[in-house]
Amino acid sequence: MEALRVGYGDTFLVNGAAGGVGTIAVQLARAVGATVVGTASEANHAYLRQLGAIPVVDGDGLVERVRRLAPQGVDAALDAASADGLGPRAAVEVVRDKDRVGTLAAVEAYERLGARWIASRRSAERLEALVALWSRGALRVHVRATWSLEDAAAAHRDVESGHGCGKVVLLVD
Repeated sequence: MEALRVGYGDTFLVNGAAGGVGTIAVQLARAVGATVVGTASEANHAYLRQLGAIPVVDGDGLVERVRRLAPQGVDAALDAASADGLGPRAAVEVVRDKDRVGTLAAVEAYERLGARWIASRRSAERLEALVALWSRGALRVHVRATWSLEDAAAAHRDVESGHGCGKVVLLVD
């Protein structure tokens, strides 16, 4: 949230909002008082509503749907899924300041669109802040599936399917 300067009163668009990273992004933005619009398949809309996001389906007409949901405009956007589909292009189109549009998934496509790569910035302070949110019940990690290490290929196909809520975990014995 810091890299995109998401704060109270902002409208924040998250592409891939029901996935593992998107789920956390939605919750962090909600914790600072932002309104979140999240792309996800229709099957995941109820999940996004539980997180406090306004769900929207990706695909043709996405820009118009986002503008209807956020008539005051979108302040920042994060691609937590991929550069495939319309999510990244829509983000660049609906956010005025391209420095507030970022990706964790496809830097080359975003550079072509005029947005930025968001890299992980791990620190003890960040971990403490996340633990504090989790302790207050303001952050949860949803595990949608666990796989044995022997089934890593199947786990990878599950993640690549692009459908499902939360994280996929490999169990290492």
